[in-house]
Amino acid sequence: MGVSNLILSAVLLNLFAYTTIKLRPRIYGVSLFKPMIWNFKLSLLPFAILVVDTIIFFLAAIIASYSGIAFIRYAGMFTAIMGLFVWLLALPNSGYLITELNLTHRDIDGDKVPIWYDIISVMAFAMSGIVNTLVNIVMIQVMILIFYDPSTVTKTHQSIFMLTALILNLLVAIGVYLGRSIRFNSWDVIHIKSFIAKLKNHFTQLGEWKNCVLFVFFHTLFFMIMYVLAGIPFFFK
Repeated sequence: MGVSNLILSAVLLNLFAYTTIKLRPRIYGVSLFKPMIWNFKLSLLPFAILVVDTIIFFLAAIIASYSGIAFIRYAGMFTAIMGLFVWLLALPNSGYLITELNLTHRDIDGDKVPIWYDIISVMAFAMSGIVNTLVNIVMIQVMILIFYDPSTVTKTHQSIFMLTALILNLLVAIGVYLGRSIRFNSWDVIHIKSFIAKLKNHFTQLGEWKNCVLFVFFHTLFFMIMYVLAGIPFFFK
């Protein structure tokens, strides 16, 4: 699978998943499950942030090269770094869609909707989140490649790409855990005191550390398996 195929898969899965969620109330006369729509939009947020961040960075570089004003280049670099930080906080929102597989939305009026419909719909929903995560990782790795001549990419560089994927998938898994288990949102880190207090309260509960470690380990492993199955490591050979 090439980069273009990965992006096409992301587009098709997102369209299919979103369509099934929106059609569900129309077909079966049930209410729209709005949290899914909200989570879907949040899953696309990291990609949007990364695109805007990249555009700002290159625009600043181009303007600086033509104007000769070094400050513009530095301002662009600073903005890009801050943008990457915001992107990193938002990235778990993509992987978070995998948690929709618990089918909690069926608790409301699921008896009116055939189970097969919700299975295929939510499966596409979860897969779209996984692929969205992979697309974000590939974009970062392509940005890394920009600083190298692709013809000079060696096995050492490919190891760096794998390490980058592992670190990002680990952070995604941690973020998904915090979102699902403690109900944190990306912007909760702004309220640092409340954030730390909730963390302490959560992990003082019996068995939560074990649950956290297992959750993060298996989700990271799963995301890495999907990363390899998508053929992403071969993009950079």
